This record gives sequence, structure tokens and C-alpha cells, in this order.
Amino acid sequence: MEAAQCLGKDVAVRMLAELDRITEEQDRSATFELIRMLNDRGVGEAEREQIGYALQRLADPRAVGPLTEIVRDRDRPDEVRRAALWALEGSDIFPAGPGMRNWWDLGDDLVRGCVLRQATRREADLLEPVLSDPRHPLHRDALVGIGSTFEEPHWQRFKIAALANPDPAVRRTAAYQLGWDEPVAAESGLHRVAASDSSVEVCCAAIDSLRYYSSRATLRLLHELARGNDARAMEARTAAAGLLSDFEDERSHIGEWLAPVADLLGAPDVDATTEIDTAPGQSGTPRSRFPIPSASELITLYSDPDGPWEPKLAVMRRRVIGNGWDAMPEPDRHGLAAFLSGHPDPQVRALCCWALSSWDEVDSLLALAHDPDEGVRQSAVYNFRFVPRSHEIATLTWDLIASGEVAGTRGQETLVVCAAHTPPGDLEDRLIELARNDLREDIRAEAVTLLGDRVEPLLPLLSEPPLLTWAVHIRLLDACRSSGVRPAAVNDLQGVDNLHVARALANLSR
Repeated sequence: MEAAQCLGKDVAVRMLAELDRITEEQDRSATFELIRMLNDRGVGEAEREQIGYALQRLADPRAVGPLTEIVRDRDRPDEVRRAALWALEGSDIFPAGPGMRNWWDLGDDLVRGCVLRQATRREADLLEPVLSDPRHPLHRDALVGIGSTFEEPHWQRFKIAALANPDPAVRRTAAYQLGWDEPVAAESGLHRVAASDSSVEVCCAAIDSLRYYSSRATLRLLHELARGNDARAMEARTAAAGLLSDFEDERSHIGEWLAPVADLLGAPDVDATTEIDTAPGQSGTPRSRFPIPSASELITLYSDPDGPWEPKLAVMRRRVIGNGWDAMPEPDRHGLAAFLSGHPDPQVRALCCWALSSWDEVDSLLALAHDPDEGVRQSAVYNFRFVPRSHEIATLTWDLIASGEVAGTRGQETLVVCAAHTPPGDLEDRLIELARNDLREDIRAEAVTLLGDRVEPLLPLLSEPPLLTWAVHIRLLDACRSSGVRPAAVNDLQGVDNLHVARALANLSR
């Protein structure tokens, strides 16, 4: 027994020494030993954190069962359960859909906090009560959950209100999360927090988010906060530098609008011409084409769940960014499509969507559009744009939009696909309705773009305040420029303190 224990300790020591390699290569041959070590009460906190991160990166579907068993066992130490949760939460193998509901029903706050942080729009009903109670012990976790894709004003108000929460950890989370959707309504609150919050960490989180708020007032504030040598000043200098470069890029287009902050801008470039530095002999050289493994080689490769997984995924990624999947012989495609689309690893299923679209394997793509994993569903819907027009795809994507399940970038992409699969003109009335009345910013803005020169019914929106950002106004101004229309509401927008609105107005005047 003593010899066996020594042997186990030796294995653990060697494993810890190799964690960097295991993590980099995603070496899944280490999965079960890492789980054993994670569950070992003798492992130190720092080592357990390293192990949890390694398991995150491995994202091995075989780890779901044993990690879930650890999480659900409330007799285990919280630090062990927390590490197992972290390993699941940071990977592509976290339970989704009914699995999340089952975890929530355990009534365990440690688990419920994780469910809130990982919530999708399907779990909005779990988020709402927690967000409505600023003193709820899981309020901060719920704020993380609505960090992105919950772009409607209703959800943004929770984040903005949390800037005044008495708990600095909650304020910091709110400040950070407001950098995702950049709601105009949050800018003044972020200014206040950045300039005067009692916690330096909260100040820095607000400053970090403000780098994405392209207004003269924000640029001026960051410049003022950058004076000094403390952590807040250093954060402000970094944020100001990023924002300043955006302003300087527009100097020749909107110089008059920039006049109030001209003293902050550097000297203009003498020669703004940009030359592309091309290595000798490489000008015009096409991307190198990687050899395509045969279908049987790919099936053999992905049938083995062990070993370094990153090199295996790289084989599929090269197909996406290299010469595609068109070189695969047609007789081999259907069987390989069935194998890849049914693979237990969601990363494989997501990547194979590119192959399925290349081969017009529409049925397999439609199946993956209902996959339990959100990333797989997103990849399937995105790749619908590359297959022949289909009424079924048009219906599926419209239903996703109408259901409210998709928002943010995924909602935008879904609408683009829906338009590609809908006969010309058939979507126009629905696009106008979305742009006028939908509460999801990315979907509204994309509806404007898809309407092209048919935006006249939407021009009254230019006189309305922004629902979230100025994106809809900017898209409308761009559409007016393309169609030669100068809307009356232009004068109302002249006083808007936003770099991108100013640029769109300048373009319209040319």
C-alpha cells in the first residue's frame, strides 16, 4: 500500500511538472489523472487552480461525468467542488439546456452561481429574479450572465444600476460588463465610477470599459485621469491611447468636430499613405494549401479520444482557413459528414459545419442547428449562408429570430442567413418591423443594412434617442448616403458626441 501511495505521488509530481505541455497540447491522455488530482484533498490551492485550468483547456467530453459527480457531492470540500465547476465552466463541455435546469434545481448556491454565469437567453427566467434583488448573494453572478447577448434596455438597466451597489465586487463586475454592449445610457455612470469610486479596482474596470465609448467627453476624462502614477492613472493612459488612435484616424474627415479635443491629438502625419510590407517573392502568392487527409484517416484520427487534441483540431482548422473541404472525394463525403456531425466533442461538431456547407450536407447542418451546445448551433446557422436557398432554413432562422432566442452577433448572423434563404422582397415588411420595434440592437441594425435603399419608412428613427448605441442611426445615415437621400433629422444629430456618428454625418455631406 505504501509503495502504491509513493507511486501515486510520483505520478502527481510528474503531472504537475508537465501541466504547461498538457495544457498547450490539450493532451487528453492526462484527463483522468488530472481529475484524480483535482479531487485529492492533499493538493494545494494554487496547484488545484492549475489543474482546473488544464482541464478547462482539455475540454474532454469524458470529463463531464466525473467532474459532475464531484460538483454534486456536497460532502466534498467546497474548494474541490469549486475547482471542478471551474473546469466545466471554462470549457465547451458545460451542461446546457435541461442540464443547467437540473443543476439549478439542486438548490445549491455554489452550483447556482455557476448556472447564472453560464446562462443563455433560454435561462432568462432564472436571471431575472436575482438581478431584481441588488442584495441577492448571487447578484454578481447574474450580472456576469447578462454580460453579452442580453442587449435589450431591460437588461442593461440592471448593469447600470449595479454601478451604485454597496458591494465593490458587484460594482466592478457591472463596470466591466458594460464594456460589452457599450450602452450610451451607461457612459455618465462609468464616468462617475472611473473618477471617484472608493475602490481602485472598480475605477480601473470602469476605465477599461470606457475605451470603447467613442465620445469627446470620454477622451477628455481619460486624459485627466491619466495624470499620475497610480494604478488608475496607468489604466487610463492605456485606455486613452487606444481611443486616441481612433480619433486621430478621423482627423482629415471631421476636423471641425474634433476641435474641442484638438489639444489631445498628436501631430498629423506628413504622409498618411500606408504601404503594405510584403516579403520578397511573396507578392500575390496564394495561401499554401495543406494536404487533405483521407476520410478514413480523419475517422481514425478523431475516433481516438486520447492524446494531444490541439493538433487534431488544427487539422480541421486548416481545412477552414486553407483550401477548404472541396478536395474530399464525393463518395467519401456523406459517411465522413455523419461521423463528424455525430462526434461527442462539440469542438469537432462546430468545426465540421464548414465541411457540411462545402458539401451541401444540408440535413446534417439542420440537425446541428438544434445541437445541445450553443457554439455548435451558432456554427451551423452561420454556415447555412453557403448552401443553396432553402425554405426550411428560411423558416428555421426566422423562427429563431422571432422566438427571441438569438441576439448580439448570433442574432445578426441569423438574420443575414434568413435573408439569404428568403426570396427577394418577401422579407422587406418584416425587416422594417424589426428595425422599428425590436429591442435587440444588432438585429435592428442588420435589418437596416439588409433593406439597402428601401429605408425611407425608417427615417423617423433618426430623430429618436438610441435604444442601446448609435448603431441604427449610423446604418441609416450610411443607407441615405448610398441612395442620395439627405434626411431632415440630420440637424438633430449634429450635436451628438460620438465619433462614429460624426463620421457618418461627414460622409453624408460629401
